[in-house]
Amino acid sequence: MAYSSIDSVFVKQYADTYVALLEQKESKLLSTVTNIGSVTGTSFTVNEMGTLGDVLATPDRFGNTSYVDASFASRLATMNDFSNFSRLAIQDLPKLKANPQDQLLTRLHSKWNRKVDSVVYNALLGNAPRKEVGADTYTNVALPASQILGDAATPISKQLLIDIRTKFTKNLADDEEIYITYNADLLNALLADTTLTSADYLAGQMLQRGEVSNFLGFNFVHYEGITAADGLSATGVAYTRSSVEIGVNSISPLKIVEVETANRFHSIGHIESVGAVRTDEKKVVAFKFKI
Repeated sequence: MAYSSIDSVFVKQYADTYVALLEQKESKLLSTVTNIGSVTGTSFTVNEMGTLGDVLATPDRFGNTSYVDASFASRLATMNDFSNFSRLAIQDLPKLKANPQDQLLTRLHSKWNRKVDSVVYNALLGNAPRKEVGADTYTNVALPASQILGDAATPISKQLLIDIRTKFTKNLADDEEIYITYNADLLNALLADTTLTSADYLAGQMLQRGEVSNFLGFNFVHYEGITAADGLSATGVAYTRSSVEIGVNSISPLKIVEVETANRFHSIGHIESVGAVRTDEKKVVAFKFKI
């Protein structure tokens, strides 16, 4: 046997860990809206009270009292169940140097966080079931056209951001924190604007840290989910914390279970229930822009 055959006994060092490919891990939007916690039932409601107006009556001496009645309405958020699972064949575990269980738990948790964000985003922009009668007859309320600014064929601009901020002031909705979503393309537009990145405006923080945190009274929230599926445009949204209420139930917590009837393979996952509804259209402004 020739010495050249030594390469037949060369070894390989196999990795004992996994490199997690990039994905959004934490929820970006859950902490920016009103989380009511767990919900008992298939849905939850939000009670709405209308304004009493601005006109005050001038009383007549010993005359009848003038009353202004409040208006009431109810909004409905339906709880939807979601299962989030992966699996491993138990006979494969001894053959692996790198145990994937911990990474799978982390990936499943990240996947759920992204689902929560999509529920919040859709509640901000979608229809809100609302009723003004005793019967459970709800009418879907869409975000009014007056609360949708910008154009999918026009790039983002400073003026659009100013118009969004002005809308909140006009609606008297600027008495609480206002959040605004941005993606990489909007960040690029802001960082490339020398006026916005001057010391007079943001003290150079955007260029120094490569991020936007606060400008025009907005708290900027990075969420790539605003990008359209075709990648040609985006629909961002500005909103207050009280503009959406969300409820989350943990039906079965995230865990690893051996399934006895299927050769004891490892079932890894959890089941959750979530629902959300917009509470007031005037507290939400959607904006479209070209990428």
